[in-house]
Amino acid sequence: MFRNRTWTFIFILLLCVSFTGCAGLQRKFARKKKKQEDKSPIVVSTYDYSKELRVDELYKKHLLFWQSWQTELLGRLDATYKKRTSCYDYTVASLTEMKKYLASPKAEELEVFIKNIKSIDPVIKKKHLSRGEKNRIKNLLEKTKRQIDKSFSYSDVKDYLELRKQK
Repeated sequence: MFRNRTWTFIFILLLCVSFTGCAGLQRKFARKKKKQEDKSPIVVSTYDYSKELRVDELYKKHLLFWQSWQTELLGRLDATYKKRTSCYDYTVASLTEMKKYLASPKAEELEVFIKNIKSIDPVIKKKHLSRGEKNRIKNLLEKTKRQIDKSFSYSDVKDYLELRKQK
């Protein structure tokens, strides 16, 4: 009797498994799809600030950059080659940018100072500077700094500001 009951139980169990299958197990371990959230698109509105409207701000910014880089260069003549040449390059670049915002007569005046500073290019890009070279460079930079500060401050050039195309 015990044997019949076991076989009957096994038979009923097999019938139940065959009718139901493994779908329940499969659903239990299947990955659920992620729900898509309704995201509204991001709207970015840009405003084109025309350079013509802010030439005075750009000139002031480059004047400030030039002052800080030239002061840095004066202080770093004894520094490493890399630091000295990068300060020199940024000084010349700032002066060139300032020139871009000036009308012709003032731009030509500034060009004289740019050429004057560029005259020390081969010397300042040497690995090691002698004491005499350092003194000559320092004197030239201090002299041009005073002259540019005197002639090209914002209050002196505000009537000459315009956006010019570079050649």
